[in-house]
Amino acid sequence: MFILKKTFIEICIFILVLIAVITTISYVNNKKSTNEDNAQNVLDDAENNSNLPNTHNNKILVTYFSRPGGNYNVGNVEIGNTALMASYIVEYLDSSSFEILPVNAYSTDYSIALEEASKEKEQNARPAIKNEPTNLEDYDTIFIGYPIWHGDLPMIMYTFLENYNFDGKKIIPFNTHEGSGSAGTFETIKNKLINSNVNTNGLSLKGSIARTDEGKQETIKWLKSLGY
Repeated sequence: MFILKKTFIEICIFILVLIAVITTISYVNNKKSTNEDNAQNVLDDAENNSNLPNTHNNKILVTYFSRPGGNYNVGNVEIGNTALMASYIVEYLDSSSFEILPVNAYSTDYSIALEEASKEKEQNARPAIKNEPTNLEDYDTIFIGYPIWHGDLPMIMYTFLENYNFDGKKIIPFNTHEGSGSAGTFETIKNKLINSNVNTNGLSLKGSIARTDEGKQETIKWLKSLGY
């Protein structure tokens, strides 16, 4: 009888633990979905604003390149790590935004995308940009965001930096990564945009951190340190 009672208690404990685990997973997934939905809404609104004459007194534009799909250490995502980081900046500054989109989209499969990026770097390619930024002349400050690919800017970022006029503008870079930090890319941008005021006090966040509330708070803390 004692053994049966003990077994029954153990089964009950196991069931309670299982329920707790399922509830936690459900909560995390729901929160993740909510965070992504909020980020998408913020970016969509800001993107629409960027296609109109600038009405923001701050004259700030947040530009970014980000890849959805399979991402290292975060799994398959609908919104890329850098896009989430961009949404925090846009929301905090109430700025416009512009998403850099390639003519030929990168694979959503992580392994294939790695090969595509590696091939582009080997060829020193300049992938074509699908959309055109409008009203760049309206903005005094431009944030530029991107992931680190193979220890460098994605090659499409070189296309962006070389094809448009950033002379006289304040440029503030930010990036996501999974261990390489900025990989010297803040200085790379400064060297590319010699007629711009490039602030090399950029922010680098691990993609896995950028997707959390901690990442959002780190971004806001950084913006405050820049005087915003």
